[in-house]
Amino acid sequence: MKKIIVVLLSAIMLFSIALAQTQGEKNQKSKEDKAVPVDTTKVNWIAYDKGLELAKESGKHILVDFTAKWCGYCKKMEKETFSNPEVIKFLNTHFINIKVDGDAQTELNVGGYKITESSLARAEYRVTGYPTFWFLKSNAERIAPVPGYVPMDRFLDIASFIKDDLYDKMKFEDYMKNGGRKKTN
Repeated sequence: MKKIIVVLLSAIMLFSIALAQTQGEKNQKSKEDKAVPVDTTKVNWIAYDKGLELAKESGKHILVDFTAKWCGYCKKMEKETFSNPEVIKFLNTHFINIKVDGDAQTELNVGGYKITESSLARAEYRVTGYPTFWFLKSNAERIAPVPGYVPMDRFLDIASFIKDDLYDKMKFEDYMKNGGRKKTN
């Protein structure tokens, strides 16, 4: 009788362990299924002060787009480069994307320091023409500016170079001589 009880208890324990393991696998699969899809319809632009906070939390590089409403090449960037699904997906996946209107008097709060978008562009980043793009590390340390209109392929090469931290290892010209992002992908 004792043997039967021990066998039954053992069987119940094994069944419980197997059931718990199966449930854990289902929960893991459920979490994977709920992964947030990357938006490929538009670049997710956010304010400078919010973007710095988000980058610090996420560890992602930052792209700052200094723009102006009257700027023809800024509009061309939006229409041709920032509307491309490959660019959109790449930026939304790998970067915190910030847009700053160089003419706006919108006040930002950057770590307790109040500054307008206009002052940020002119005084802090020394932007003299639009568009100008600044790439930053996740801690807001400046990497490099890119002035003017940039076609889609070139922009993806630059963004890939930044994302992979290659700016610490080589010059961009050498990266491009070696095939750019097409060689590394």
